[in-house]
Amino acid sequence: MNRPLRLAACLILFGNAPLHAAGSIALEQANQRFAAGEYADAATAYKQLLTSEGPRASVLYNLGNSYQRLGQYGPAILAYERARLLTPRDPDLLANLTLARQAAAAFEETHRNPRLDALLYHFSRHEWSWLVVGSALLLGGLAVLFGVLGLPRRGWRNGALTAASIAILALMTGATALYLRRDEAALGIVLSATTGVRLSPFDKAEVLGSPGAGRSVRLGATSGAFRYVEVPRTSLRGWMTDTEVVPIIP
Repeated sequence: MNRPLRLAACLILFGNAPLHAAGSIALEQANQRFAAGEYADAATAYKQLLTSEGPRASVLYNLGNSYQRLGQYGPAILAYERARLLTPRDPDLLANLTLARQAAAAFEETHRNPRLDALLYHFSRHEWSWLVVGSALLLGGLAVLFGVLGLPRRGWRNGALTAASIAILALMTGATALYLRRDEAALGIVLSATTGVRLSPFDKAEVLGSPGAGRSVRLGATSGAFRYVEVPRTSLRGWMTDTEVVPIIP
């Protein structure tokens, strides 16, 4: 490497170092506030980290813990749900999400089989997507091998057919999981227990009922600062402000 290139590499390396150090210091300070029982300040610090550095499962998990200690179960469930998108199998995260739902009485109702749901959410959407893409690439590679090489040997041919069968099964499983989770982007979390669903998108409109803090709702059309919502497995539907209900996927 010539001198200009070495100099450029050093500038890139050392130029990034303060940013990473600042992020570590900010996270450490947020954790110290949590340990000191300053949960509101810790929540603010974790939110600032998410804004500056983007979504991180560990920060979202700590943010959820801060809100849970404050008794704000709607924001806690939202933070845990966002963390679950990144780390769906973390046992501590799942345990705290269950505790928050129990505290808020925000039980998830589904028409699907619980075992099917456990399989669907065992992997993240990104992991299911990678499974589909990887399986498709494997099938394409096998097709090229068959077409170009012909695989005349029986052992090679049988192995390729077995690999193709596994790839097809994986592709179908991943595609089915993504299809069954297709409405996940349209789900939101109600933040407050006192939040009401309105008949029309106006502040003084008649309140039809309250889903409760932490309840998952299906998001629909928007009108100004209001969003149409449907509460699954109930007849409750209407309008809520975008400060009362927040999408799980930002």
